[in-house]
Amino acid sequence: MKLLTLVYGFFHSPWMPSLTLKRCLPAAIALSALWLAACQQATSTSSDTATKLPSATPGRSITLTDCRIKNFDGLARCAKVAVPENPAQADGKKIEIFVALLPSLNPQPEPDPLFLFAGGPGQAASDMGQLASTMHSIRKSRDIVLVDQRGTGKSNTLSCDPFADAKNKDPLFETLNTDLRAIDKDWAQCMASLKGNPALHRTDDYIADLEHVRKAMNYRQINIWGGSYGSRVALRYMKLHPQHIRAAVLDGVAPTALRLPDDAMYNSEAELKNALAACAASPACGKAYPDLAASLDRLLAQLRATPQSVTLQHPATGQTVSGLVTDRAVIGFLWPLLYQPEAARMIPALIAAAVQGNYAPMAATISGQNIEATDISLTQRFAVMCAEDMLGRTPPSMVRFQSLSDLFYGFCKTFPHGKVEPEFFEPTQSAIPTLLLSGSLDPVTPTAMATTAAQTLSQSKHIVVNGMGHIVSPHSCIRRVMARLIDSGKIADAKDTCESELSLPRPHFYVTALEARP
Repeated sequence: MKLLTLVYGFFHSPWMPSLTLKRCLPAAIALSALWLAACQQATSTSSDTATKLPSATPGRSITLTDCRIKNFDGLARCAKVAVPENPAQADGKKIEIFVALLPSLNPQPEPDPLFLFAGGPGQAASDMGQLASTMHSIRKSRDIVLVDQRGTGKSNTLSCDPFADAKNKDPLFETLNTDLRAIDKDWAQCMASLKGNPALHRTDDYIADLEHVRKAMNYRQINIWGGSYGSRVALRYMKLHPQHIRAAVLDGVAPTALRLPDDAMYNSEAELKNALAACAASPACGKAYPDLAASLDRLLAQLRATPQSVTLQHPATGQTVSGLVTDRAVIGFLWPLLYQPEAARMIPALIAAAVQGNYAPMAATISGQNIEATDISLTQRFAVMCAEDMLGRTPPSMVRFQSLSDLFYGFCKTFPHGKVEPEFFEPTQSAIPTLLLSGSLDPVTPTAMATTAAQTLSQSKHIVVNGMGHIVSPHSCIRRVMARLIDSGKIADAKDTCESELSLPRPHFYVTALEARP
């Protein structure tokens, strides 16, 4: 379990969509994290009741029944589809893949639905109800389909014993009470109790499952949305089965040329550097926290040499929590905040407090993460990363993220992962109408990733939202642009008059517990 908390707490799903934008701000950033519990995510939720569908639809080989999915107000229609565990052996062992259909608000929807591909890798599509709820314009005429990737969510085809009780563990306690020996022990137990074949849980294996689902649901063509790692899924689907993709939206673009964890950490380290530089350039922040970057580096060096004993009041329960703060812990607390600029503006105050020996404000941020450890399948994450990202590579040299990078490479040494052919890393060349979306302050999939992908997508458009972080689809203007693309299937129609206004300033940094100033 200590390994589970470490990997989630420090890796923090660099390719996972945040799905929501934090719009409320703390009243006492350096003193309390109660704002994190009280802060409501800005999202458009729907209480619409979709037209009830019959349990069986002509042409479909599966039967859907009423169900509920996470963070979606209406009824969904769900089923499990049997697919070959090994796509190359159609008559071999079968596994079950979970499918959820969010019915269109129109009783006679268009024949080409929208499929949503989740991030991670390791996030379940059926956990994306909150994002799907923002897509009213698309649901007016189309169904939305969520297919849990094998090894995630209710497609629970890959698991091991040490992580079965993750929901019963407190992430802050685990973070402060994790050492490398405990990590090695957890991983060894996981390998000894592993259920399923991780070598058959690669991205392309998921795409084979998606094709089985598409055929079983009698769709000739589909539209696709992929966020973060989900954009890698989308690009591979476009490459392998272009005739079945009508239009695509890629948000937080992560082409196969991007490697985890290397590039995600490198990009995040660069964005952390940018945030610290922005503080130094701000008259108020620079005065309040002089020489902040050097202070952080000294702190990390000290903790790397000698972890510091701490006793904290748990921000959620009020109970006393004791343990050790390491350099990995500090980076793990800060990394999630980079995903959204509204949260990143806390970083200078948190670093300054930690330098003074007060780790409570930094530790309190763990209670405000909108994606929890249990939302990600650890085994599926490494089934993808070991096969597609770290295969044949060694950890690159980094500064602030080095301890995390070194850690992850050790996991693949004993994990029975699959492999991919060199072709996997070649760019997708396609004429499918494709909308690419980026946030200018994205710490893990920066705008350059989408720019590179667009070079081989002849019918594409790239929109950069200045001042936003990872995943911009929930923005109201972007939602309208997406809806127009999906409605017409033409990239020329992916536009809105609001595009010229898609520029947000970097939020002011907090310079006291109560005040943010330029």
